[in-house]
Amino acid sequence: MTRLPLSVTVLTLAMLVAACQPTGMEPPAAFPGPPLPTGAETGPSVTVPELEARRSALMEALPDALVLLPAEPSAKTMEQPGWIQHPSFFYFTGLLEGTNAVLLVDAPRSESVLFVGPVPSAFGAPASDVALPADASLAGRTGVDRVLPWDEFVPYVTQRLTAGATLHLDAARRPVPSGSPPGMPPLTDAANIWRHAVETAFPGAEIHSAADAIAALRWKKSPHEQEQIRRNAIYSARALMAGMRAVRAGLPERHAEAAVVAACLEAGANGPSFWPWMQSGPNAHFGRLANSFHVYDNLNRTMQAGELLRADVGCMAGGYGGDVGRTVPVSGRFEGEQAFIWDRLVEAYHTGIHAMADGVPLDAVRAASTGYLEEAITSGRFTTPTEGDILRAMASDINWHIHSIGVESAEPNTDVLVDGTVIAYEPMFVWGDHAYYLEDMILVTGARADVLTAHVPATAAEMAAFLNP
Repeated sequence: MTRLPLSVTVLTLAMLVAACQPTGMEPPAAFPGPPLPTGAETGPSVTVPELEARRSALMEALPDALVLLPAEPSAKTMEQPGWIQHPSFFYFTGLLEGTNAVLLVDAPRSESVLFVGPVPSAFGAPASDVALPADASLAGRTGVDRVLPWDEFVPYVTQRLTAGATLHLDAARRPVPSGSPPGMPPLTDAANIWRHAVETAFPGAEIHSAADAIAALRWKKSPHEQEQIRRNAIYSARALMAGMRAVRAGLPERHAEAAVVAACLEAGANGPSFWPWMQSGPNAHFGRLANSFHVYDNLNRTMQAGELLRADVGCMAGGYGGDVGRTVPVSGRFEGEQAFIWDRLVEAYHTGIHAMADGVPLDAVRAASTGYLEEAITSGRFTTPTEGDILRAMASDINWHIHSIGVESAEPNTDVLVDGTVIAYEPMFVWGDHAYYLEDMILVTGARADVLTAHVPATAAEMAAFLNP
């Protein structure tokens, strides 16, 4: 899941929750799991030595490179609950706030330079309190070697290119359309726009991608990152369970979305790490769900008894994301065939989790899950023709999706788990009219996997007990 600008303000959400709240409703039962984190919402701050180590590792991976990493260039939109820093700029500087800046990692010189621009503005007024100082204090906060005014950026890069260095830029997780007719500059995606700006400023320079090197560094989480993501897992699980309990036949999906966002904020997070997917019936199918990114009302529809709902949510805090989810029966219980499919999916899913450890390829995890279903087909435990058809379809058709979780709620993978990896294991399956989906936040620690959101109900029986307290 990618982080996107949020489409409802906090005030609107409060009004929506009040408007959708059924009359005479009893106070909600307690949520299972660990208590909410106390103390600072952001958790422990990343240290300067860790930031220096990240930049040094990037230099080692790209020894001839000038890596150019801009801060988020724009003010937040009116609809966003808070401004979000560019992920890679934050990862290598630790600056959760601060625009009008570019980090240059100069591997041949073994130094990092932070170029700082003018005071940002909003509504035509200067945002002086968040301006980055172009002085030694910023170098002390970030551990960079130098801080320079950004009118020196183009001359600096030009000189380094003349000396033989090569340009490297970060890239989007997946290709993004330019949003403009052929022959015109791109209108969409910060990575596209930044690349065009660099090409214009340095015509003829060969530009390489730093995306794989950056993804490899971000794949393994430091102890600081693990602690923050543990916090975010608690926030995210709480928001998911609040959203699950808001699912009810006859109410709009927006009611459940509002419950998720409110729960993130009430738990102590900074907000949702992406707009919650609380999509029911036909909307829960991935091909249909993708349309919600281009529809004014987010495909909002009334939830219907007997349908299933994809609840895919996360909360952000401390510059890091979260991502967890379940399939929720709108009627409060999986019935008949639904329960059979769901429990087999959960069993196969947990088999894959048990295979996770340092050094295990992702394909081995997927193979373990598929192997459980293949064994179930031949075991004789499930004997009806329909059960056999379902199991064969599950063994061949489930998309055992895996992605990393870190600064972003969905980050690229490498092919092998390592100690410190945090992933979301996210199988998706369609049978008939119903779409099934499951997701947890999982930390690989040596020879085992620590499911950070294990307290969220999973089996059909657990879901029924939770949804009908």
